[in-house]
Amino acid sequence: IETLLGYRELQHLDKAIEYLAKYQFYITPVLNPDGYQYARNRERLWRKNRIPGCYGNVEAIFGNCFYKLCYGVDLNRNWPDGFAGPSTSSNLCSIVYPGEQAFDQLETKAVRDKIEALQKETSVDLFLTFHSYSQ
Repeated sequence: IETLLGYRELQHLDKAIEYLAKYQFYITPVLNPDGYQYARNRERLWRKNRIPGCYGNVEAIFGNCFYKLCYGVDLNRNWPDGFAGPSTSSNLCSIVYPGEQAFDQLETKAVRDKIEALQKETSVDLFLTFHSYSQ
């Protein structure tokens, strides 16, 4: 427990044990594995997944992009709440491109589906995500 919580947090151990006994936690360490790998190896500040798409949806006869191939959807912006709001861009090449519609990415669909399945079994009291974007 000390390794998990850290020495300074041991004073809160009883509260942590109480929460662990009362609630079921589901933890997904990495929701965007392809984007994470790309950020580790190529572009440190990459934040989107790596799904390819054609800028302007213009495709050649054989499925290749006619104009420009861009990669990724910002999964943090691929949710229905505030979808395509002022902090997004409709430009597929933009780092804040939210996708064509909420939940149109496999990663966000999977989380939505898991939460909906859990809600059929029990109540979901909290959904919390952490996101970091910096050097």
